[in-house]
Amino acid sequence: MEMESYHFANLGIHEELMQDLRNLESRMKEELGYEIALIAYTKEADGLPSK
Repeated sequence: MEMESYHFANLGIHEELMQDLRNLESRMKEELGYEIALIAYTKEADGLPSK
């Protein structure tokens, strides 16, 4: 995956989505036995998709 063309997604105003990611991270830790960090990326430079 070519990372220089990706940027962190700006999910700050979408707390319910952030909580979904946290819940999935917790579930994965329980099932796999080690911590997983899920990271949201976008191809847009400002972290927000174009409309």
